[in-house]
Amino acid sequence: MTPDASASVTAPITAEQLAAVKPVLQQQMLVDKAEASHAAAKLDQAADSGKLTLDVEAADALIKAVDAARDQVMDLWERATEQLATPLQLGENPVAKAISARFADLAVGEDSGAAKALLDLFKVLDDISNALSRNRDSIRDADEESEKAMKNAGGSW
Repeated sequence: MTPDASASVTAPITAEQLAAVKPVLQQQMLVDKAEASHAAAKLDQAADSGKLTLDVEAADALIKAVDAARDQVMDLWERATEQLATPLQLGENPVAKAISARFADLAVGEDSGAAKALLDLFKVLDDISNALSRNRDSIRDADEESEKAMKNAGGSW
């Protein structure tokens, strides 16, 4: 008999295990952020240079999808930040308070917390949406200018 694929077993993670894995997670987060930022910058450059060519309808659909993803990330960031910032109720002794503070830093720390990673992703998605919007607008403007020129020349569009 095979085990139920939807059932999962989770083991509690200790503060020591979490502290041991944090540098690896932070490094991967920085690599992922750098790659996403680089991709967004390349898209931005392509949009500004005219090398990105999408028709208006395709651009609108892509912008809508990116904006939906961006909005979902912001919603998750807002919910996660509020929930993760809640101090753990481990007791009133100094060790319990230190562990609670450590978990809060891992969750919502200013430079390395999980909430910061979500905010960084939001910013990358926002940059992509803005680049696509600029590209769509420039294509729309070029189409309108071409249509006017054609009409002024006596043709039809």
